[in-house]
Amino acid sequence: MGSDFKAIPLVDISALVEKVDDPGMAGDGDLLDVVRELDRACKDAGFFYVKGHGIAEPLMAEVRDVTRSFFQLPLEEKRKIRLTPRTGYRGYQRVGENITNGKLDKHEAIDLGWIGVRGTSSS
Repeated sequence: MGSDFKAIPLVDISALVEKVDDPGMAGDGDLLDVVRELDRACKDAGFFYVKGHGIAEPLMAEVRDVTRSFFQLPLEEKRKIRLTPRTGYRGYQRVGENITNGKLDKHEAIDLGWIGVRGTSSS
């Protein structure tokens, strides 16, 4: 990962969103361009902004509010949902708890994951 970038990359993922359920998506040139942009952003900056995701602004605002509220809680409250092997490595991590390439990360986080199964129906 480099550190010479001048601005946080902004990647338009609308081609990916439009074709997410298309079985032939791997051969789509527009989609490959999005993948290349994401790859470049990850390698050059390590993070990026996205647009074209289709998520409504009111939902994004609500998520930001809930997130701010959670991270303002006292540590003992946040640790009630701490990340462990038993939780499937999902949950809260305090600053310095995560290690990447042998170095302590300097971030506080909640790791989440999809719990349900897509495309299932009840009989």
